[in-house]
Amino acid sequence: MAAKTVNIDTILNQVRQLDYMDKINLLERVISLIKKENVVKEQVKLTSINGLGSEIWENMDLDKYVENERQWD
Repeated sequence: MAAKTVNIDTILNQVRQLDYMDKINLLERVISLIKKENVVKEQVKLTSINGLGSEIWENMDLDKYVENERQWD
């Protein structure tokens, strides 16, 4: 963990040398990067939900179910 602290301290020292607008620009870019990473983590692959809810259909005759659904009387 010490190595990460050294890297962060080095980065912070470099940030301190930037002018105000460059600091704002850097902050906006870091926020954008974090938001993109969060979106990627929240995405769900469709293959990961394979079989979800299958217990609902276990004892159901699917042909009868579809036939009933097609009747709109």
